[in-house]
Amino acid sequence: MAMLIAIELFTLWFAINTLSSVRALVGAEGLYSKAQKDGIYTLTRYSLTHDEEDYNRYLEFMSVPLGDHKTRLELEKQNPDYAVARQGFLEGRIHSDDIDGMISLLRRFHNITYIKRAISLWTRGDSLIADLLPIADSIHQLIRSKNFRDPALIQLTKKIDPLNRELTTLEDEFSFTLGEGSRWLENIILKLLFAVALTVEITGLIITISVSRNITKGLNEIIRATRKIALGKLDEKATVFSGDEIGQVADAVNKMTDRLVRSNNELSQFANVASHDLQEPLRTITSYISMYQDQYGASLDETEKKYLDAIIRSTGRMQLLIKGILDYSLIGSDKTKSSIDLNQLIKSVLEDMEFTIRDSGVLVTVSELPTLVAYQEIRVVFQNLLSNAVKFRKPDGVCTIRISASPGYKEWIFSIADNGIGIDRMYHQQIFTIFQKLHPRSRFEGAGIGLAHCTKIIELHGGRMWVDSEPGKGSTFYFTVTDNV
Repeated sequence: MAMLIAIELFTLWFAINTLSSVRALVGAEGLYSKAQKDGIYTLTRYSLTHDEEDYNRYLEFMSVPLGDHKTRLELEKQNPDYAVARQGFLEGRIHSDDIDGMISLLRRFHNITYIKRAISLWTRGDSLIADLLPIADSIHQLIRSKNFRDPALIQLTKKIDPLNRELTTLEDEFSFTLGEGSRWLENIILKLLFAVALTVEITGLIITISVSRNITKGLNEIIRATRKIALGKLDEKATVFSGDEIGQVADAVNKMTDRLVRSNNELSQFANVASHDLQEPLRTITSYISMYQDQYGASLDETEKKYLDAIIRSTGRMQLLIKGILDYSLIGSDKTKSSIDLNQLIKSVLEDMEFTIRDSGVLVTVSELPTLVAYQEIRVVFQNLLSNAVKFRKPDGVCTIRISASPGYKEWIFSIADNGIGIDRMYHQQIFTIFQKLHPRSRFEGAGIGLAHCTKIIELHGGRMWVDSEPGKGSTFYFTVTDNV
């Protein structure tokens, strides 16, 4: 691309310099023609006035075509002396900045038809100037001689006018030829510039499309892999297509996934070990306290019974917390999806919660739900949200819960609405973080894991979860699920 741009700039520079040289050559012809006309005029005047000053002015004017003649003769040599050629053009009153360009033009394009014809006309013009010089010299000698005769002077003067007319014709043809050559050269240069510019544009477009496709290909592969990884498919790898920055990102994603797999394995191992090592002593404590109560309960006073009950409640909460952590850590371990009729799933969840719902006086209504290809863990989402709706109901009045679903773009949008105590807007994001509790344990039991558990499961299905709620006006929890992830 840089080479093409350099060629384009060189072509532009060459075009400007060449056209400038043609312009300078046309200007030189003008100087040549004017000097020749002025020279002939002063020579004719000299023949009438016999004033030596007129003759000197004639010589001064003729130095222009004679200087150009010197340059032409030098440039026609196979190995010209460019210093001599420059000096000739300087004597022809050509600006020094234009001389090198004119010399290059005459040498480089001397075989081009227009330049070749212009040089031929120039040569013929120089031959006529050469014929004029001896006539002028004879007139000068005759006027200065002692045997001056008017008839002889008149005869010499008559020879000047035919030369002048022929020179005028040649100069007109020279100008016309250079004009034609200038237009031809301009047309060639414009075509060349257009071709180079078009080549640069096409090449740039091809390079842009190629680079864009490679970048898009790499980015799409990274996006594909990271989406799968976000859904818990940690065996997914991003294909590395190149060694550039995009390829480095893909490689970094793969390394990150490998580290995540190791971390998850270590976490799962820790969770299993911790679950066993923590649950076992808690079960032992609970069993011994139960045995102690059965054997010595009748002899215990109220304070002792209160202490034992506190121990049992604490160990129970600890067991629930450990179970919640273990369940949370195992989300995504099941890699198998299946077709699930959510109507049957909700029916099963409501049957499991039958006593809780009945004792709480909760009224649950369920709209027609779809059948999805999903993980079995989706059951936990409905179960936790229903449990929360029952738990955070208002102390007075009838608690109502509405479960519904509506189709979205390549996903289903589910909502579970209640008329409970509601949630302040400032906590709408916080509640989905693990171990976040908005209420004291003395009022509502719980470890603050349920909503984080739900969020993780929904993300496993390529969806998201959010809430719309105000204090005292109930809450509506929304989540999306795609069945083609």
